[in-house]
Amino acid sequence: MAKKRLSKEDRRVQLLDAAARLFGRSSYGKVTTAELAKSAGVTEPVLYQHFETKLDLYVALLKRAREVTFERYEQVAAKLPTPLLKLIAVIRSHGQIMSENEPYFRLHLRGVSNSDIPRVRQVLRENYLAYNAYFAGLIKQAQEQGEVHKAVDAEQTAWFIMSQGMFMNLCKQLGMNELQEAGYVDSLLADALAHISLIEDPVRLITQLMAPAEAVPAPGAQSAE
Repeated sequence: MAKKRLSKEDRRVQLLDAAARLFGRSSYGKVTTAELAKSAGVTEPVLYQHFETKLDLYVALLKRAREVTFERYEQVAAKLPTPLLKLIAVIRSHGQIMSENEPYFRLHLRGVSNSDIPRVRQVLRENYLAYNAYFAGLIKQAQEQGEVHKAVDAEQTAWFIMSQGMFMNLCKQLGMNELQEAGYVDSLLADALAHISLIEDPVRLITQLMAPAEAVPAPGAQSAE
């Protein structure tokens, strides 16, 4: 059976995902286009059909890091009914999201070392400003719906949330998982929400809402009693 030919967009994503893994193990300067092509199982001419230069590919990678992150944020947020609960759910899911997209989160950190390249610096700025706008937007919506105190500065709070996300990413890349395993995120949330939330114990509430439903016995199943 002939192997199915990938669409242009699917091929582009395949190239980016392969490149993310490669750049995650090495520096921008050391990775060659020949290595990039080989890691994706294509020839260099195929690589150049999608990206004119290595820098074009690298910038596209950083943009895709933002895209895959937001895609997962929205999947998590869609399960919750209100802005504050969506915000909490995304924050609590961040560790899992990092694990699922590890090459791209590693790339976020490595990209900073290449911020002397203007295009890299620009896309990193765009990424972090977009994350800030996302979290600040949820906080503002929560304020409008009476879930968060009106006096809270949404942008500053969003920057604090991001700082903790970057800190957890750094810990993960260094293999320092002790904080996450010890419930650091929930403890931090409980402390922070005590100062800004108008909902009583929202972390407990969201835990209940996201708990898996009890298993329903199959038709005809008999009790073990």
